[in-house]
Amino acid sequence: MYGTNLNYDSRFFVSGQELSGIQSLNISYANSASVINPLGFANGVTTIGGPTKQTVSLGRYLIYEDPFFPPVGEGYTGNSPLTGSIHYGDVSYGFQSGYLDNYSLKCAVGQVPQVNTTFSVYDEMRTGYSASGSVAHPDIEVPSQGSITATCNNSTTNRVIGFDYSLKCNRKAYYTIGSETAREVKVINPMQITASVQIDVDDAFMESGYSFLGTGKESRTVVFQVKSRDGNNILWGSAVPNACLVGENLTASADGSLTLQLDYMGHSAG
Repeated sequence: MYGTNLNYDSRFFVSGQELSGIQSLNISYANSASVINPLGFANGVTTIGGPTKQTVSLGRYLIYEDPFFPPVGEGYTGNSPLTGSIHYGDVSYGFQSGYLDNYSLKCAVGQVPQVNTTFSVYDEMRTGYSASGSVAHPDIEVPSQGSITATCNNSTTNRVIGFDYSLKCNRKAYYTIGSETAREVKVINPMQITASVQIDVDDAFMESGYSFLGTGKESRTVVFQVKSRDGNNILWGSAVPNACLVGENLTASADGSLTLQLDYMGHSAG
């Protein structure tokens, strides 16, 4: 009684596989409710005002092949749902129909790559459901800054010191009368992809501020890859399809070198 569940007392499973390297996990639900005032009654009635919103947010280190965004295949960026559950003590709490909404990756010199994901759940999250299974955990392979590559404007003659990648899946849930849960969840393409790359300036120059109105709309080559420390296995990899350079930010300070951030936006049909 009154015992506290610490971080090592909890475990999180996704589609039969236990995830490791988790830094933060948030599971929440919120009901849309409203109060109606029937004629002839002094008291109101609280009633449902819309579908229940259920979300799962997960932050973790990229220290093995990413199950949500694998190097080969679409992972969970398409129409495939995932199951998930958190376990602590003898209790499990989970869901059977989760869909990826947002995925982001942050890499920087001297840091372990960090992944953040957000899912929407369209069935009932409940106590007693378990997503644990027999899926083997991938080998732990911590990448180093030397096994991470970024290809973009000026990356061959300047030093890339970090990048941020973000993907957003637009989805629409279809509900019917007589059903409390969504009958179908579909991706609404295109998916929007953004990326920013930070470089130490050697010979790079910013483009003209109005370049996006002309040549800036031309597709640029923006490719990222994260490998294991020995370089033998790809843990994560992606490009920014139809990438446009939409902004740049040059920073100079008295105690540092010139740094340039390049912001890209692209889109993919899935």
